[in-house]
Amino acid sequence: MYYFYSNTYLAVLHVIFDGVIMSGTGSDDIRVILDELTEELATVLASLAHAKRLQIARAMLDEPRNFGELQDMTELSKTALVHHVNKLVDSGIIIHVERGQYKLSEDGESTLLALVKSFANSRRRRDIEAIRRAEYIERIHGKKRTTTEDMQVRVVELKPMRVASVRAISRTPESDAWMKMRAWAEPRGLLENPDKHPIYGFNNPNPTPGKEEYGYEFWIGITPDIEPEGDVTAKEFDGGLFAVTTCNLREEMESEFFREQGYLESYKNLKDWVKSSKYKLRKGQCLERAHDPFASEEELVLEIHMPIRR
Repeated sequence: MYYFYSNTYLAVLHVIFDGVIMSGTGSDDIRVILDELTEELATVLASLAHAKRLQIARAMLDEPRNFGELQDMTELSKTALVHHVNKLVDSGIIIHVERGQYKLSEDGESTLLALVKSFANSRRRRDIEAIRRAEYIERIHGKKRTTTEDMQVRVVELKPMRVASVRAISRTPESDAWMKMRAWAEPRGLLENPDKHPIYGFNNPNPTPGKEEYGYEFWIGITPDIEPEGDVTAKEFDGGLFAVTTCNLREEMESEFFREQGYLESYKNLKDWVKSSKYKLRKGQCLERAHDPFASEEELVLEIHMPIRR
């Protein structure tokens, strides 16, 4: 059974996950420690290298847990839970305090914090999130659409901003335009923070009866120091007041309305809402934006922005 070598272990941990050598521990010392504690470190890291074991340790950040509570939280069989709990006990991450009762050790808590801090600040996390956002947008524009029941509308004011723009005209312009935008934006880190660099899209030009090709344009917010190149151009967005609702993309294009009218019913519903409200429609571009980049495929939605005035 392995236990922590408290200060020494944590010093090594910070070197591995934070890239910071703690005071009093030089690089030569770290090499010696790694050589001497290779098996111990491997055991500790292996004990956390499973989603269920991380879930168990996370549950104990709040308070000690008994076996029954852990079984309810993890939905594991008794045999499977015993296996995972024993791994964490053997590595010293958690402590068996009494019959059926477990708690997170002090070093276990420090280890989790070091891991989370390291991952939260890592390039790996930013890359994963950027890829997920990019793949989400790709999925969005390949899915069919439906209106949402009991449409909820809010009014927002979008600030003026400089945007990078990409447009494609084809049978699949959303995918084609996004491929170009992603190829330019992803290496520059522009997909990592959707609040700082919001992404909008819209038809340009709209589909027309009898024609298979139409256009789609993507915008992404950029700072003045970023210069587009190639197929990517810079534009100035004036901002303004917008009525916003959400649209379920997977089902809406399967609707009878879409088959008959050729456009999303959510646009019609939002326009009707504006006409019945204290607001008026104004000239400007309607915009589409991903509502939740981490939604399941069954819940893929867009935010539809319609320009309005008081």
